[in-house]
Amino acid sequence: MSTSEHKMVSEMENVNLLRRIIEIMYEKGETIRGFSSRLHMSRETLRLILVAERPVSPSEVEEIANGLGVSVARLKQMDTYKQQQELEAFFNSDNRTKPMYIRNTAFAEELVEMALGSTERGFSLNNLGRIYYSQGEYEKAYNVWTSAMDYAKKLNEQYKEKRLLHLVTASLMLCYTIFKEYSSCHELLQMVETVFVDDAETLAMAQYTRMIMQEDRGNIQKAMEHAYKSLEFFKQIDSNEQIAIALLNAAHYEYIIRNYTESAKLLSEAMHFAESFEDTLALIIKEYVKSLIQLKDYTTAIQLIEEYASLTKQYPEYWGKLQIMYTVAKDDPSYAASVSRSDEFSRSVRFYACKCLMEFYFLKNDAETAMSYYERSRIFSNTKSEFMNERGF
Repeated sequence: MSTSEHKMVSEMENVNLLRRIIEIMYEKGETIRGFSSRLHMSRETLRLILVAERPVSPSEVEEIANGLGVSVARLKQMDTYKQQQELEAFFNSDNRTKPMYIRNTAFAEELVEMALGSTERGFSLNNLGRIYYSQGEYEKAYNVWTSAMDYAKKLNEQYKEKRLLHLVTASLMLCYTIFKEYSSCHELLQMVETVFVDDAETLAMAQYTRMIMQEDRGNIQKAMEHAYKSLEFFKQIDSNEQIAIALLNAAHYEYIIRNYTESAKLLSEAMHFAESFEDTLALIIKEYVKSLIQLKDYTTAIQLIEEYASLTKQYPEYWGKLQIMYTVAKDDPSYAASVSRSDEFSRSVRFYACKCLMEFYFLKNDAETAMSYYERSRIFSNTKSEFMNERGF
């Protein structure tokens, strides 16, 4: 059993016109006095426009755009509307092809290059990081999100706007757990738990990050405590999938400490929350069956495997492992044997199938067949000199 990552959120942002004018002005080093003079507009008129106490006419918008050295379309972000819409559709898609990744990575990079002002720069960087991350380019994603953090902090300081800060901190926390870079992560977590004291989702992600940190350090009991705290926070928000993943993570630690009854209970609950999320549900079913096998509840395990066969077959990694457990539950080697022979499954899954069959035949006092699967398992193992990993060597 292994912990599961929580989902990231991506957002687009089109800031209101007056704030955007202010952001671009300050980015270009303009002051109200100096800029109004260049526009041949009184300082008070410009000030009233910027604080929304005086309407701004289309001709004045055009004058302001010219003064800032941009087109009206760029000022209003109309020139990037189509790219933003396609990028948003990409983020919401469950079926992303390689051409889609290439096209939308180009869009995201273009939007970063075109961005003006703290808000547009920050959100465009966040979305570029999201695309890099989804392609496994974690170093690139981390660097982009680190840049986005500067703008997120600025928006929080200037406008008390925490949305971008929430998105970027959640993303950086995921990066830190991947890189196992916990010295920098500790500082980020302290900031998150201070700034987002009333934000259950962000606090849940902070607890998830602390959970991973403690597991990597070998502190399973503390990791489990953080898993349950993360679950408590996720239950405060309306996200069934996040709750399902949090339940799965708590079950992971109960399984490690051999509390299989509690693990099975949590996973049974998680199934109800994951009904609309097939990939998460398939993983939960696989983990649930593991706990049931440990409890020797073979009847329920068999029922689950058979009931959800059409779903789990869509995920070869899970389906292969479920077939291996089907062999254990039914005391029938044919299912694991089929996995060991099939190129449909990864080398690691076929390795597990051989190890299962080796144990199966040893318990049946068929040493010859057991040894044949031992030899076969070596084909799929990437490890040499396994004896050196044994305790006491």
